[in-house]
Amino acid sequence: MKKKIKIALTLLTLLISATVIYLKFIKQNKIEIPKITLFGNNIIQITEGNTYDEPGYKATDPNDGDITKNVKIKGLVQTEKIGTYELIYSVTNSKGETAKAVRFIKITKPETNTYKDTYNNIDSTSRGWWANNKFDGKRPSGGADINELKKYDAFYMGPDEKTLYLTFDEGSLETYVKEIVDILDQNNVKATFFLCQKFIETNPELIKQMANTGHTIANHTANHLNMPSLATKENFSKYLNEIKEVEQTYYKITGKEIEKVYRDPKGEWSYRDLQIIKDLGYKTYFYSAYYMDFGEDISKEKALNELTKRVHNGAIYLIHPKNKGNYLALDTFIKNMKKQGYNFDLVKNIN
Repeated sequence: MKKKIKIALTLLTLLISATVIYLKFIKQNKIEIPKITLFGNNIIQITEGNTYDEPGYKATDPNDGDITKNVKIKGLVQTEKIGTYELIYSVTNSKGETAKAVRFIKITKPETNTYKDTYNNIDSTSRGWWANNKFDGKRPSGGADINELKKYDAFYMGPDEKTLYLTFDEGSLETYVKEIVDILDQNNVKATFFLCQKFIETNPELIKQMANTGHTIANHTANHLNMPSLATKENFSKYLNEIKEVEQTYYKITGKEIEKVYRDPKGEWSYRDLQIIKDLGYKTYFYSAYYMDFGEDISKEKALNELTKRVHNGAIYLIHPKNKGNYLALDTFIKNMKKQGYNFDLVKNIN
């Protein structure tokens, strides 16, 4: 019996030794190949006639380090011709080992948006948006009948439920958007950000972060102009440019189409304007809870009080991220509302 046990232990020892030697051999002879990382999306869509801008790439190797300069690109993109083009990226390290990556470029036909004669029959009077919030918890009326607005895919409140919708309007580059996003993410709350072209263009990493974490980046026009004044046959190309330039900038940064969520700058709107933006595939979202938060000296306490006393079921909040008081009050406001049983959602989910 003892002899059998001794033999078994000896075999076990030999097996363990063999395993250790094998693992060491595998580690010493492990094949390590280079890697190519493509920036941007692997599938990029461009409108016919526009320029293709290479998003970039990086190549690394365990032994050679950064070998990006050795990357070779095979393929041709003809932006003047509709179709799908393949770009093949390849790199070889000092041991002769090669890595490859592929990107597809889709050239699509431009959208044809024209001014319809029927637009002339729609009221073009420029109006300012308002909501008569009474601070009593009741749902307010607004600048237009809520059912009439639905004909234009436009809304200013959500359903009569304990859900709040936080929206932020950016009209300048000096804002607390990044800090606000951090607060939202810490509280697991998603919000809608109505942004102009310049802000999107100058904050690419923040925009990608916001999109990746589930916030809505919405169209607030390129230059924050009065859109009803452009909703004419003579100015229609300018109207389209205000919308399309935001779309193109967002796509260039993220490789994705922007959400078809819209708000007119400064709350200036007309029924004709609503119809045109609807025909462009957008839904418009006004607001039912807001206060005069333009003053940069507004304190956290005042902001918290103003936000809190305007709460009602389905409230769409308009908040300006330039105001530091709003940013400082946001965390407490969210926590207080959750304690009262309110949920938070994105306006795009209002139908």
